Amino acid sequence: MNELLPLKAVGVSRFYEGTPVVNDASLTLEPGKITALLGQSGAGKSTLLRLFAGLEPVDAGEILLGDKVLSSTSTHVPAESRSIGLIFQDFALFPHLNALDNVGFGLKGMTKEARRRESGEWLERLGLSHRAKAYPHQLSGGEQQRVSIARALAAKPVAILMDEPFSGLDVTLKSEVRRIALAAVSEAGIPALLVSHDAAEAMRDADRIAVMRKGVILQEDTPEALYLNPTSLPVARALGPLFPVARADLPEAWATKLPEADSYCLRPEAIRLSGDESGVPMEVVSAQRTSALMELKLKYNGHDTLRGIGIGARRPSPGETVKVTLSPEFVFCLPPESA
Repeated sequence: MNELLPLKAVGVSRFYEGTPVVNDASLTLEPGKITALLGQSGAGKSTLLRLFAGLEPVDAGEILLGDKVLSSTSTHVPAESRSIGLIFQDFALFPHLNALDNVGFGLKGMTKEARRRESGEWLERLGLSHRAKAYPHQLSGGEQQRVSIARALAAKPVAILMDEPFSGLDVTLKSEVRRIALAAVSEAGIPALLVSHDAAEAMRDADRIAVMRKGVILQEDTPEALYLNPTSLPVARALGPLFPVARADLPEAWATKLPEADSYCLRPEAIRLSGDESGVPMEVVSAQRTSALMELKLKYNGHDTLRGIGIGARRPSPGETVKVTLSPEFVFCLPPESA
């Protein structure tokens, strides 16, 4: 088995026609951890993945496996020599090979029997032993993606890089496929990168998240730390919805619990219905149920609509007065977003 080493980007940049697509980015992928790279289209996520993989050269900085330089301005270990597993949205299975042979394709230096045994074990881990003889066109999208992941892991890579691997799957399949696939990735104990534009997916599946915007990594931490302690408005927005509120529009009892500022950014869960008589009375403008939660629009003192959430079986009616409380941990004072 390969020695488990971190895969690191240290101050890497990549330019296209003089424009930085990745700009002085540093990120360490630790063994046994899934790190999500989160950002909108064009943020530079896939380009950074390609730099890790060796599919593109760096224009500045270094890519290292442990202390070994894989990429620099003077060194470039080709992708096929890095032993890094790659998983993309399009599965990239060989149409003329069945599932068992697709998994075994990258297993070199083994007898045919040993290769088939190893491939079968990986299909079993991914819940596909019963589909070993099926060809890609006979497999569902979720089954094809699990075969792709089994193939990548069977080769015992030093790290695995996944570029939006589940985004092409039907929503009814995605949850189960993701659970099985990422459990296998975690079990392998190698560094793993998950490129995503879906904040909920990143927070659910990753041990750490790096938020990327315009080629720059803005902040990297655990999902919990990023959600509750963002250092900038773009990071806070990347992790979930926010809405601005002026201090003067909040009840005085709430404002005294918050740091001194003219305005704040609130997550919807900052304002919620109280289960008892505690809280500030507010008028319900609208209440819409979204599965377990209700999304609320509320009026305080007859104006200035606020947004919040409710939990429970009963949905309040427009015009009804309800008691509302504030959770200060979901309120942020953040510097204005730069251009």
